[in-house]
Amino acid sequence: MTEPSPRRIRDGRIMVAITVLVIAVAAGCVTSSVLRAGAAGGDGHGGGPDLPKGRQIVFRSLRPGPQFGHIAALPAADLGRERVVLPTRCERTAASSAGGLCLRQTRNPIQLFAAELLDSRLRPGRQIPLNGIPSRARVSDDGRYYATTAFVTGHSYLSDGFSTETVIGRVGGDPVGNIEQFTFILNGQPNTNVDRNVWGVTFVPGSERFFATVATQNRRYLVEGDIGRRTLTALRDNVECPSLSPDGQRLAYKKRTGLNSDVWRFHVLDLASGVETPLAEARSVDDQAAWLDDGHVMYGVPKGGPGGRNADVWVVPLRGGAPRLLIPDADSPTVRSPAKDGPLH
Repeated sequence: MTEPSPRRIRDGRIMVAITVLVIAVAAGCVTSSVLRAGAAGGDGHGGGPDLPKGRQIVFRSLRPGPQFGHIAALPAADLGRERVVLPTRCERTAASSAGGLCLRQTRNPIQLFAAELLDSRLRPGRQIPLNGIPSRARVSDDGRYYATTAFVTGHSYLSDGFSTETVIGRVGGDPVGNIEQFTFILNGQPNTNVDRNVWGVTFVPGSERFFATVATQNRRYLVEGDIGRRTLTALRDNVECPSLSPDGQRLAYKKRTGLNSDVWRFHVLDLASGVETPLAEARSVDDQAAWLDDGHVMYGVPKGGPGGRNADVWVVPLRGGAPRLLIPDADSPTVRSPAKDGPLH
């Protein structure tokens, strides 16, 4: 057997050194990636704290610090308790009895935003691409459907020429798709305006129906949608971001009022009688309201500060009484009763 030459020994040592260096760098990159993921809240699969028992208000916690923007929860019957903050960070969230939805920014430069379905313990699961800046999120109470709205151009409803993409998904089944492509029926006839935008979905539990906003030709319409028929039927003018009450009898929404078209006021529509009632909240609030219960509506109100990213959740009764602060340093509230286990996972 021939002895290796000094040159071959030297070359072998160099190759070993290079291999060790590559492995060390790769390990360092993996470790750094894991540490960054942990600092950003991780993927939410690591258990996390226990959720409150019974009815909960789920929201984004906006307290300054490393947990800013994380999903949080409080028992609806005891809001004085310390909030439970979960590992998952979102730009917008929504929850129902069956699970929830998180719209968030990603670390992927090719796909900047995504929606994640949350299971009954609000842990993230399946991820769906989101083609723009997160704006609105809703899930049906039975866990069958979810809806996402994103700005695909522009950054707010105040911008001329904004464009939205609102997608309804069927959990565990075939996708429904972009509902802008549904047939829009206005004054009893199909409307083919190309400037249509749709946002602000609220689902009717146990059915394929939903309510939403359609904007076209500088007008906003409350529409009733039908997933099976793929239709959007206009019901009334000047309505944005509807929210169906728990008993299914009323819709809360915002309307443009006064001479300034950028001023909104919350109203509640009785679906049986058609009677519309303004709520006592006199501020102009640009949010999709949510129902605390059948007698109270809640919503996020920005409160300024550095970057304008902070807000509080306020609540207003349907009959009598002034608005009051409900949850400080919070936005994106919804209520869930976690008695049901649904398919959102």
